[in-house]
Amino acid sequence: MEKEKTLIELAGIKLKEDGFHRPYFELEENDGVVILAKEGDSFLLIEQYRKPVGTTVQQLPGGGVKEGEELEQAARREFLEETGYQCGTVHYLGFLQPASWRTNEITHAFFTEEIGTKQHQQLEEHENIKVIKVKINECLNKVKENKMNDSELCYALLQSILKGYITV
Repeated sequence: MEKEKTLIELAGIKLKEDGFHRPYFELEENDGVVILAKEGDSFLLIEQYRKPVGTTVQQLPGGGVKEGEELEQAARREFLEETGYQCGTVHYLGFLQPASWRTNEITHAFFTEEIGTKQHQQLEEHENIKVIKVKINECLNKVKENKMNDSELCYALLQSILKGYITV
């Protein structure tokens, strides 16, 4: 059996190949964070076009963890930047590996139901994010019907239900 090899290395990302010639990505900074935010009977989600899947996706606000940043701090920062809202108490739901067969990426999920007043989004140049509110039952039904299928959203919903933050 052949050993793995690096095919390309660029900007902290390595495209590698395992001993069976299957490609995968190894990220130098592989931690990400998301927040499932409940406001009354709705969730605060974001909607944005995602080039890799060629469509607009409804998902949780979140992003990368900066060097030296605590996970909760990163989640709060990303939530504020992408939605324009600050949040109060957050609860750690756990982490998922959204595509363990393809990348070493890890996403840490949080839950909050303490949302402050709306301010301005602080989007990065490449971001075009629309903030949306989706009724909890509508969101759950869309997941059930496979109309919302973002892995981070589905994981956070499941963990929030299992941990008792959301009742169905």
